[in-house]
Amino acid sequence: MNKNVLAAVLGVLLIASIGGNAYFYSKKGETAKAVQEKLQVLQMKDSLQRELQRMEDSLRPLLTSYQEENARLTGKIEDLEGANNPRVVELMGQINSLRAIIARSGIPTSTSTGKTAALSKEDQKKLAELRKQLEEKQKEISDLMEKIAVLTKEVEAEKAGKVALIEENTEMKDRMNKGAIPQFGTLLTVGIGKKGGNQVENSKAKSAEKLRVTFDVLENSFIKEPVEEEVTIRIIGPEGEVLTSGNKGFADKSSLFSIKQTIISDGEKNVVKWYYPASGTLAGKLKKGKYSTELWTRGLLKQKNTFELY
Repeated sequence: MNKNVLAAVLGVLLIASIGGNAYFYSKKGETAKAVQEKLQVLQMKDSLQRELQRMEDSLRPLLTSYQEENARLTGKIEDLEGANNPRVVELMGQINSLRAIIARSGIPTSTSTGKTAALSKEDQKKLAELRKQLEEKQKEISDLMEKIAVLTKEVEAEKAGKVALIEENTEMKDRMNKGAIPQFGTLLTVGIGKKGGNQVENSKAKSAEKLRVTFDVLENSFIKEPVEEEVTIRIIGPEGEVLTSGNKGFADKSSLFSIKQTIISDGEKNVVKWYYPASGTLAGKLKKGKYSTELWTRGLLKQKNTFELY
């Protein structure tokens, strides 16, 4: 064969080979680009699913917290609690909507880098649209997470407010309990003698037969039901002796008392009147001088007064 003809044939074959390679290289590049785009969308889709799961996980303890607090919190917190709360229902509804979009996309969720068929122009257009939708939904997720953060802060603020209210109520109840006991007013003691068969006040030591002790039980609005209170009266003579029916004569021991009785207070004002001694007479037994009377309850001195017999 003529060398010139052979060279021409080889040249044509070489040109054909180069053109073929260029064509196949171009096609391969287009396929790789399509695959890369698909992988990017798959990765974005997986990222969205992970974000949805994270969002749902963050909502679950929040809902549980609402249910636990529902029986205790009042006021505004009641508008925020529970699985039926409109804001929480809205959040969960949007999550379900996002899941539905993913399900309808028809694209596998795997992001495997294995062999993937090249996408047609129609598929590429579908991917581009899906990418746009996913980006929009990611923005929605971000907005929803901000709403959850705000809602959580509101709940925590309400919890803190409730704790403060409970502490305040506890303190108030403690004050009320401490205040729901009888309070005492004026304490008076006078000598009593007889005149014409009637009892009359008598300040003479040798003719006074009894000592009359009176005191006020004051009105107290904290007392909601009858309260029993033990009251101790100590009458102390001019020389510091305690007048007591339990001993012959007088003594100055701190454990002695003249009268000890239990009163019942219903919160209304009342005047109590007692006599010492309850039976018998003091005629000829009292000394001239200054006396004092003490009223004790719960180990505390509540009232004291002085009087004089001459």
